[in-house]
Amino acid sequence: MKSVLLKILLILSFLPFSQVWGADFIPAITNYTVKDYEGGHQNWACAQGDDGVMYFGNNNGLLVYDGFSWELHWVPGGYIVRSVFVDDDRVYIGSFEEFGYFIRKTDGQMQYHSLSAGIKDKISSNDEIWHIVRLGEKIYFQSFTGWYSYDGKTVSYMDRKSGFRPLYFYTCHEKVYAQMINGGFYEFDGQRFHLLLERTAVGNDNVVAILPYGNSGMVLLTVDSGLFVYEHGTVSALRTDIDAQLRWAKGNRAVMVGDSILAIGTILDGIYGVDKKGHLLWHLNRDNQLNNNSVMGLFGDRENNLWAALDDGISFVHTNTSITLLTPSVRDLSIGMVYGVERVGEKIYLATNQGAYEYNRRTSEIHLLPHTSGQNWYVKQIDSQIFIGNDMSTMLVEQNGSIQSVPGALNSTCIVEASINGQEVLVEASYAELRIWKKQAGIWKLSHNVQDFYAPIKSLEVDGTGTIWASHMYNGLYRIKLDDDLHRIKDLEHIHTLGGKQKSGKIHVMKIRGRIVFSNTEGYFMYDDIERKIKPYDLLNTSVPFLIDAHTAVDVHNNEMLWLINSHEYVLLAYQEGKFVIKRRIPVEMFNSPCIEGNNKIYVDGNDCYLNLNNSIACLHLNEQYIGQKALSGLKIRQILASSSSGKELALDLSQKTTISSDYRDISVLLSYPCYDQPAIHFKFKLYANNQLLVEDSSFPSVHFGSLEFDTYTLWAGVYSDDGRLLDETEYVFVINKPLWMSYPMLFLYLLLLGGLVYGVARWRGKVVAEKKRKEYEAHKIEQNIKLSEQQRLIAEQQKKLLEAELSLKGKELASMALGTFAKQEMLEKLRLVVQEQLAKSQCGRKNMELVLKQINENIVEEDSWEVFQQNFDLIHQRFFRTLRERYPSLTATDLRFCAFLRLNLSTKDIAQMTNLTIRGVEAARYRIRKRMEVPDGMSLVDFLIELK
Repeated sequence: MKSVLLKILLILSFLPFSQVWGADFIPAITNYTVKDYEGGHQNWACAQGDDGVMYFGNNNGLLVYDGFSWELHWVPGGYIVRSVFVDDDRVYIGSFEEFGYFIRKTDGQMQYHSLSAGIKDKISSNDEIWHIVRLGEKIYFQSFTGWYSYDGKTVSYMDRKSGFRPLYFYTCHEKVYAQMINGGFYEFDGQRFHLLLERTAVGNDNVVAILPYGNSGMVLLTVDSGLFVYEHGTVSALRTDIDAQLRWAKGNRAVMVGDSILAIGTILDGIYGVDKKGHLLWHLNRDNQLNNNSVMGLFGDRENNLWAALDDGISFVHTNTSITLLTPSVRDLSIGMVYGVERVGEKIYLATNQGAYEYNRRTSEIHLLPHTSGQNWYVKQIDSQIFIGNDMSTMLVEQNGSIQSVPGALNSTCIVEASINGQEVLVEASYAELRIWKKQAGIWKLSHNVQDFYAPIKSLEVDGTGTIWASHMYNGLYRIKLDDDLHRIKDLEHIHTLGGKQKSGKIHVMKIRGRIVFSNTEGYFMYDDIERKIKPYDLLNTSVPFLIDAHTAVDVHNNEMLWLINSHEYVLLAYQEGKFVIKRRIPVEMFNSPCIEGNNKIYVDGNDCYLNLNNSIACLHLNEQYIGQKALSGLKIRQILASSSSGKELALDLSQKTTISSDYRDISVLLSYPCYDQPAIHFKFKLYANNQLLVEDSSFPSVHFGSLEFDTYTLWAGVYSDDGRLLDETEYVFVINKPLWMSYPMLFLYLLLLGGLVYGVARWRGKVVAEKKRKEYEAHKIEQNIKLSEQQRLIAEQQKKLLEAELSLKGKELASMALGTFAKQEMLEKLRLVVQEQLAKSQCGRKNMELVLKQINENIVEEDSWEVFQQNFDLIHQRFFRTLRERYPSLTATDLRFCAFLRLNLSTKDIAQMTNLTIRGVEAARYRIRKRMEVPDGMSLVDFLIELK
């Protein structure tokens, strides 16, 4: 019992992985929504002009699209445009109680001409024009109540008494056919209807579309009964693989794409593509990227691609390219972001972020491989083994279909086959480890981990010397040399930058024609083995300068060609005569759901190349003819708008040289170059004038030139492929007129006015000069008088200064004399005192001493010598004593005398002799004066007195 339960649990554990879904390769689709064309959601009809421009009947009017820009043109009343038909340069439309045509005027603007306005009284109430066809020289507008014809001049209306109420008008083999409401299938000759089939012949159903079948036969599409063939007057059912689907999906529109694909649009289930034998080629609906399941209009364009007007949006189906998509129905399965693809026989293996899947091309079945849930980085066949790089382990797909996890390999990001030190090995990278695989009995087995290496690696390559170049997931790359037994690292270098400008970041490593090549945002580089340094790879830098930061290179046909890929584009190069030549370019924008940036790759299997996308893969067949960069018609100027500073706009006449007024100096140019496969092209604009050249490059066919000068301009525009080839060019000449004030008559008038002005100015100037000279003479005379007065004043001042100097000198002499007299007086006074003292003591002859005393008295000046000294000293030294008395009233007469001596900068010894004091006494006097005058500490008393003012 226990073993039975174990078996049941084992079976249940595999049930989720045994589920199988169906999927087929389908054409690539480009969807356009309201956000793109800014019109209504519903679209009803498609048509193409002779110039390749596409027209769509939209809820909000007529949509115009040339592959780059959309235009929306309203019809009177703002009604729905139900039908569109292009005849030569006219775009006929049918609407609610309205029909007419648009025509593009010579200024590039679309102008509407109503044909129904003249017969408003003849148009039935609530009538709508559903189809427009041409028969002979007349255009027929069909509604549910009748039809109207237009012969280029007049509009005629049908006689409603005929009783015919058409449901559809269509053309085939240059004839017009009609399906009547609740009636049969007729041929219309322009006057009368001729019954071809009773309603019962097609299952009592309505024929909604007819297509040519052979030289005279027709394929009839009905709403509920599928397809029929009408030939030689008989009708028979056309059996297809989708009869059951058509019975419930409700056929609505059908067109032939090229001469081999019958495209059927339905109301409920999108578009079916079948061949002439009725075999299903593809099915497009909302589950596999079609905008909407309700197809209101279909059109096969001149390049055999398919346009679908849908109940919500517009879809462009790339039926004429060599690219098809494998997209599982999102209703059944979402495989996630595809990171790796490998084809093995009839099986295609997909490594995605949700698991690894196996797709069988023969049975169109896809299923999830067991134990591979989660992130898978790659799937790769090496010899007979299939490796899967899983987030949790390296996986091997066994021949019996089972999945084995490799012990010891916790995760894997990439694996390459290489020869290192004479050993054939596999080198595997991961989030941290570097592993070595070796063959045992013809089978690859994990050998060991390389020691002393720990880093997350995105990709790696091994060069001819056995050096491993490993690209770090986020920063730079490693150059790794292993020892002889490949167990340890002998030499390791972490390279952060290539060209020197980029400080750090991702560096991609790839192998091109056997050479290791590196890439980042600065370009392409290679390792020079001789100089042992990384150098720019000029061959690639000059061949594909537009393709920067490429992350993957894939050789094709034994190095004859090369895919080079970055996050925005796939470029196919051929190596010819020593250089790379661009063969094909596929922008990532061609796919609605591209792979995440930096992980989009191409996997080559013979002539089939597989591109990994989001929830799908694309298959490109290299042996099929590629039509991409050539437009459906030549480059044309669609419109040139001149703008004024006030905001007014003027559309220029493109049919001839145009002259515009000086107010319009801003020019906007819009080109038309119809192409819809999103080729890699760019536009160049040159604006020439006599003294200037303006050049602009743009990926969009429009340009703006502002603040132009008044001149004659030649506008040249060219469209280039990104490899530098000029695909087409056009030219236009226009003139920005000079304003009236710059015209020749006004210039002549300006000359006359200028002459009169010069004459008047000359006469006035003469008077001014004469008056100026008179004033200058008077001013000069006054100036001379002033100078004479100034000289006299200077002489007086000099005399005054001489007198003052003489007075000062005499004062100094007088002061010196007074000082000498004072000194003599002091000496004599002392001598007298001595003599008097001796006389008093009777120590010398009285008579003699009296005689000496008499002589001394005669020599002593009776006037006050000190007073004289003070007066003269004040004269010399600018009120010295007065200043001292005013500021320091506590100073005594002796202190003032000492201050005078110090002001004269006499030494202590000199002062002591003059005052009959000891040196110590003089020092004491100096100290007393400092205290009374409060001289600051650190400042000399002499300096203080000298600086006193």
